[in-house]
Amino acid sequence: MRKIKYFINLCVLFMFISFSLSAVTAQTTTSTIEGIVTDANGAVIAGATVKASGTTLAAERSATTNGEGFYRLAALPAGTYTLTISQTGFAASTSNIELTLNRVATFDIQLQVGSGVGGEVTVTDELPLLEPNASSTGLTVTPQQIRDLPVNGREYLDLLQLVPGVAINRQATDADEANPVLGERSGNNNFFIDGQPNKDTVNGGPAAQFNQETIAEFQVLTTGYKAEFGQASGAIVNVITKSGGNGFHGVGSFFHRNEAFDAVNSLDETLTDAPYLRRFDYSLAGGGPIIKDRIFFFGSSERITENRVIDFNYPNLGTTPGAIQVDRLLRAQESPFENPARSREIRNFFKLNEQFGRHQLVQEVNYTNGYLRDAGAAGLPSTRNNSSARRLLLAFGDTILLGKQSNPFIVTLRGAYRDEPSATGPAHPEVGAFTRANLFTRQNCPAP
Repeated sequence: MRKIKYFINLCVLFMFISFSLSAVTAQTTTSTIEGIVTDANGAVIAGATVKASGTTLAAERSATTNGEGFYRLAALPAGTYTLTISQTGFAASTSNIELTLNRVATFDIQLQVGSGVGGEVTVTDELPLLEPNASSTGLTVTPQQIRDLPVNGREYLDLLQLVPGVAINRQATDADEANPVLGERSGNNNFFIDGQPNKDTVNGGPAAQFNQETIAEFQVLTTGYKAEFGQASGAIVNVITKSGGNGFHGVGSFFHRNEAFDAVNSLDETLTDAPYLRRFDYSLAGGGPIIKDRIFFFGSSERITENRVIDFNYPNLGTTPGAIQVDRLLRAQESPFENPARSREIRNFFKLNEQFGRHQLVQEVNYTNGYLRDAGAAGLPSTRNNSSARRLLLAFGDTILLGKQSNPFIVTLRGAYRDEPSATGPAHPEVGAFTRANLFTRQNCPAP
């Protein structure tokens, strides 16, 4: 009886493991290149060697065409690759292609007959824009777009506006209303970072913030996406971060903004100058090898400071002696609270990639810490708040290639830990629930 029970438990465990493995074979962070190799007459070439190498791949990945001339290179990280195809009696063909995130790219190759094995043909080609076998609709924001397009505040998710059906509501005080997609609220969207869930289930939008220098590219799927994503009736925002390679690379940046370059609100005739604004954004990022072809690192850090005066004015109480006296009393009463809104934030990221045999390992940590002082929509002391938030993300991933290298079975294991403490409180509790200066609803804060 005990043996039968043990056998049943073993079978259940085996079925559970099999289900788990089959459930994680989806490629949310990698892509596949496949196609058919033919000669100049259109006849398929069997036994041709197809090799892919690139800065995002630690070692060469190769496959051999089958009897139908078909090849497949699976689990390739997004990036630029050199694809080399060779076969005895034909000139080798070398193509440079850019592979974007989460796609199955069809790349058919035609080899030319060469004299011996010395001939070589080098071309630069682009993958087809359309994926005939994909049911989803959306857009991939490429590394060049992230790098070159101007983004106010260097928030990479502002580039969601490039996707048809996405609206950015900058005036929304609720994050759930900030990024509606095809009429869906932001809380109905799902966010991923390197395959890890990154959705703020309480407020909507992304949970952990990332600086722009960290992001390699991201894909936005609006409809028809696969079940591997799920948990969304709106869009899927699938983001991947940068990784190190065999060469050392780095970048530093500094951005500054102030009111000298801002326009005055044309609807407010009382304003002669743009409200005071000082924003400084410092950023450093870099990556490279720890052990060539095996272990790589990438890290970035960003510091943001901003002082912003709220665009508010005192009401016009008139020019009578009594009105002038009341105006002076109000200004003297409120002057201790005339502070600009001050925000400070730091964003740090560090990532390790390892290539061991058929295992592609990744570990990453993302840490953001920031606070906001004297922030409020109305500007009155009783409506101003102080808030602070700290976000920590620790993530691990392992992509395993099982079976034949030309057509492997892909297993991805992932795990993550998130910590998101935050606090909010009144900036001036001494004024009580209602400000003493309740005769007006707007005030003008001077520059510090």
